[in-house]
Amino acid sequence: MKLKKPNSLDKIRLIFFSTDETDLRQFEFSLRRIFFTLLFVGGICGTIFMTSVAISNSLSQSDTNISLSKTNKYLTSKLKRLQGDFEKLNHKLVNLEEDTEDLEVLVGLKSEKIEVGGSDKSVISKKNIVMASMPVDYEYSSDKMDEYLDMLENRIGRATSVQNVIEEKFLHTQKKIKHIPSIRPVFGAKITDRFGIRKDPFVERVKHHNGIDLSARYGTKIYSAAAGVVEFTRDRYRLNRGYGKVVIVNHGYGYKTLYGHLSDINVKVGQKVDRWQLIGLSGDTGRATGPHLHYEVWLEGKSQNPEDYILD
Repeated sequence: MKLKKPNSLDKIRLIFFSTDETDLRQFEFSLRRIFFTLLFVGGICGTIFMTSVAISNSLSQSDTNISLSKTNKYLTSKLKRLQGDFEKLNHKLVNLEEDTEDLEVLVGLKSEKIEVGGSDKSVISKKNIVMASMPVDYEYSSDKMDEYLDMLENRIGRATSVQNVIEEKFLHTQKKIKHIPSIRPVFGAKITDRFGIRKDPFVERVKHHNGIDLSARYGTKIYSAAAGVVEFTRDRYRLNRGYGKVVIVNHGYGYKTLYGHLSDINVKVGQKVDRWQLIGLSGDTGRATGPHLHYEVWLEGKSQNPEDYILD
């Protein structure tokens, strides 16, 4: 084969011949046509390549969008469930706060402010506690979520603090209740002489009766009106003088009770007694017109009307 350059600069001629030069063939090409052909083929290849890249990117973007869409739906669903959980928690907190306020009234807790645990010992007013609500179209915001959770945490902390105070007061009150005279010391006894001004049957004069007289047959069981410690007993007595055989029980918290005209005493000084514990038997010792129980209640050294304390 021989390459022969034509006279024209824009053409190429190719001549093919056999080894013995008996046969030959020739081809002539235009450089311009070759250039445009190569340019056209390159353009097509480039277009195909760019289209392939674009399709690949589009498919990849589509997959990403599908994945993001699924993720978004999942997160939206989670947020809605979370919002529902918040609303349920808030409902429970509202009920808890209402019950707590009722208990505050019950135990006499009048303070409007309760310390909430924490490093800053922040104080929250009952009147200033506001529910941070989230709308249905709520968009996720970490700041908003943190604020909402802090609000719930503060409310729970306050309710817990109040309930601790209530529990402490309740235990104190429960203990105190055991020491407050609250029963009739004689089963089924009727009041024959009341507290206050009365005419003394012995001296025919109007005097203040510091207790009440309860009807009781001779030898009827007499019980302590509350828990306490026996402070005083008197076995010896003089006829028609004073309360005769008498027992005084110190119940603490400023309360004392006196049981007079007993025929027998079953306790000793310093002995601890409980409510409904037997302390003696009714009688007519001392200045008495017949068998009965003289019963007194004292608070901080002042005589009280026992009827105000009898609950049974």
